[in-house]
Amino acid sequence: MFFGPFPPPPIERTGTPAVKTAAPKSVVEKKKTAGGKPVPQGQAQSQPQPQGQPQAQSQAQGQAQPQAPAQPLVQPQPQEDALTLARALSKAKAQAQTQAQNQPPAQQEQQQQQQPPQQQSPQQQPSAVHYEEHLPPQAGQPEQSPPGHAIRGKVEPPAQPAAPSAESAPPEPQAHPVAGDAGKNPRMVVVIDDIGDHPVMAKNLTELPFPVTLAILPNRPRTRSVEAMATEQGLEIILHQPMQPGSYPRVNPGPGAVFIDMDPERVKSLLADNLAQVPHVKGINNHMGSTFTSNPEGMAAVMSVLKEKGLFFLDSVTSATSAAPEAARKAGVPFYRRAVFLDNVRNVRTILGQLKTAERNAVKNGRAIAIGHPYGETLEALKLWAKERDSRVDVVTLTELGPEF
Repeated sequence: MFFGPFPPPPIERTGTPAVKTAAPKSVVEKKKTAGGKPVPQGQAQSQPQPQGQPQAQSQAQGQAQPQAPAQPLVQPQPQEDALTLARALSKAKAQAQTQAQNQPPAQQEQQQQQQPPQQQSPQQQPSAVHYEEHLPPQAGQPEQSPPGHAIRGKVEPPAQPAAPSAESAPPEPQAHPVAGDAGKNPRMVVVIDDIGDHPVMAKNLTELPFPVTLAILPNRPRTRSVEAMATEQGLEIILHQPMQPGSYPRVNPGPGAVFIDMDPERVKSLLADNLAQVPHVKGINNHMGSTFTSNPEGMAAVMSVLKEKGLFFLDSVTSATSAAPEAARKAGVPFYRRAVFLDNVRNVRTILGQLKTAERNAVKNGRAIAIGHPYGETLEALKLWAKERDSRVDVVTLTELGPEF
């Protein structure tokens, strides 16, 4: 039998549970403060501890620890900060690129114009940069134009054009009157370059009320079909021979191009292969070629092929230091020279103004050769010019015009 006191009844727990307190230790431990004096453990424990923070490890070990200045609970690591910053910068750059790609072309062009030009060192600055006629994408179709420009054939007053850059401003050749032109009406030739991918544009050019000479690029998908169509329509055809530009290798002149580091026999072979694709040509002119046409050895190789085949050379004058005139004279090749580029600025009214400039050039010197490209704006300007052009100027082919020498 159990004679001891009965155990107390269980306590019914209500409200907030009671907090257990630690029993004081029997052994008084000494601790050092920041000043180095011993303090009884009871006195040290009488100071309240913040709720939620564990007891200092030094109390558990019974050893004195110096007090350190307050530190944040989580200290950022330098490497983690650098990695986080790098990720943030990479993300921001990707977002900026995505935003730029989604902007309309006109807004992108405006932002590029507002950026200050980068300064180049004297060693990096080119001595001279001349116009290079790049292969434009969808060259036969008009592009979206800024307000005040021609849009799909609709002519509006143009805005004041900005000053042309060195890349878009070709060197203007000096006038070279020809003695054989005396006593004749002023004559003018319109040449359209870069034909070879645009049979529809070529067909539209045949419907103009004056002859147009087509300069056909070689090794293009429709080179042969365009040449056959133009021949059937009675148009004059020349080969638009790709040549090394000053901006090469950043700008590629295209398949079948000739370069100054080629052996002369290689230049001759390439030119002969390109000419075989357009068997009805009367001559050639240069596509790009500001570097190649300035090279006497390369131009001598070109002229030897033209002399052998009885063809002429039209200098598009993409270089102010062209060696073509001297090379043609030495080889006895008939030589022509461009007077005006029509569509450096793709605006109908501007192109129409360039046609008027070519007219005045023809009236003054007896002859003028204008070169354009298969743009919708150029075709529209030619249609307008046909209705209001100077009747004193005859529009003829290169063969009818005759060479300078």
